[in-house]
Amino acid sequence: MVQIETLKDLSELGQSGFGQPLPRHGLRLLWWFARECVWIDSNERMTALCNPTQGEFGFRRFFNVEKLLPNTQLMYYEVGNLNTLNAALPPYVTENYTGRTDDSNTDRIIISFDKNLNRFDCIYVTKHSDKSHFNRNCTFRISQGLIKLIQRLSWKELEETVNKQRSDSEFSLQCESISDEEESSEYISLLISDEQSSDTSRSRARRPSTPEICCSPKCCCVCLCLLSVAIMFYFHVI
Repeated sequence: MVQIETLKDLSELGQSGFGQPLPRHGLRLLWWFARECVWIDSNERMTALCNPTQGEFGFRRFFNVEKLLPNTQLMYYEVGNLNTLNAALPPYVTENYTGRTDDSNTDRIIISFDKNLNRFDCIYVTKHSDKSHFNRNCTFRISQGLIKLIQRLSWKELEETVNKQRSDSEFSLQCESISDEEESSEYISLLISDEQSSDTSRSRARRPSTPEICCSPKCCCVCLCLLSVAIMFYFHVI
């Protein structure tokens, strides 16, 4: 069974990395879709304001051959390919498209659509891993609550909020990494210090004790007297 994380608020959207940074267009594509293509009523039903089956805005069938998304009786449609003649997306979505093989055309929105009720059942965002395949690790479901939040924001507000959440997330991960490195460095320093102390103690324990020699004048006089007596005694005996 396909397990896909659901993004419920702006912080989760920012931390997911979807559509960021430029020239990726996914964040702008999502803002356009939330405001122009879907209306959510009080019962959380998502009515379509466009018709994916007619290819509006470049919508086309997504056949889910790779089982990227859960199996469903409804049809999937994708939108966001800037390389189609009938995309007709607004300039703020397409302005960073280079036409080259880069990240400027990597993002997509995929929806499951009930054409009989004219409703979206689920909304997903994803990105290409290459020209033909999507990245499973970068595929998320967008909740109705997040769509509502996006609908209340201007494009600039959405961009600033999401980019801040993304930056804060990266800074937090960086700080955790630095903290781990400092802790590891401190631990290694303590080990080295303890090892040096142990080596010093062992060195002292192995070193033989040397008797101390007294060099005071009094001791020298006594020694000379004893030596003189010994010499006299020796010659007297001889």
